[in-house]
Amino acid sequence: MGFSVRAAGFSDVGMKRQNNQDSYLINEKLGLFAVADGMGGHSGGEVASALAVKALEHVFKERKANKSLAELLSFGVEKSNQIIFDQAAQKSELTGMGTTLTAMAIHKDQAVVAQVGDSRCYIFYEGQLYQLTEDHSQIYELMKLGFVNEENIHNFQKNVITRSVGYEPSVVPDVYGIDLKKNSRFLICSDGLTGMTTHPQMAQILGNFEIEEAALRLVQLANAQGGEDNITAVIVEVK
Repeated sequence: MGFSVRAAGFSDVGMKRQNNQDSYLINEKLGLFAVADGMGGHSGGEVASALAVKALEHVFKERKANKSLAELLSFGVEKSNQIIFDQAAQKSELTGMGTTLTAMAIHKDQAVVAQVGDSRCYIFYEGQLYQLTEDHSQIYELMKLGFVNEENIHNFQKNVITRSVGYEPSVVPDVYGIDLKKNSRFLICSDGLTGMTTHPQMAQILGNFEIEEAALRLVQLANAQGGEDNITAVIVEVK
């Protein structure tokens, strides 16, 4: 069964931040899509997220035929980590920079997602939105252990990341394999979107608009509901 894949993305600084530290990648020819949400003082976050998506794309452009999608993605994340960590060591103003990185590669009837941090990947299929990834954040891990619930969630800092790309000498991504389904959509996004919107709101937009319009509307919704962080949405449609 043959699939056609196309994608659209939109990114915005949000209502509270001075600069946009998110980066995203859409390369339909390579079947490669990613969102990176950078962190680090001054320009560190912007540099880290831009380096991450560029390094990942470079790995796929030079792809070795004997590597699987999962191996390529993992190698791309490791390469990104090494480049960012080395840059931070060389320039004092970039010390401590890092980034989330959630990337998806598609080939034939398979999709593979590699993820570090709290940028998420969802699949929207037959009117339902499913979260594929698990956040590498303090609050998400405390929720899994049962320490955080709807009542006390406001007592905890939301943006403490427990795993990031470039902050330490090495990193291991979570990797997920998915069989493609016709008439499905993937959403890759930064926490500036998920922190400001609900699953039903995202599902409604994904189900009712063409992907370019949907990406724009998701970002506009997050801004309308506070826009406390940079917001990025990449939608990948499978037909």
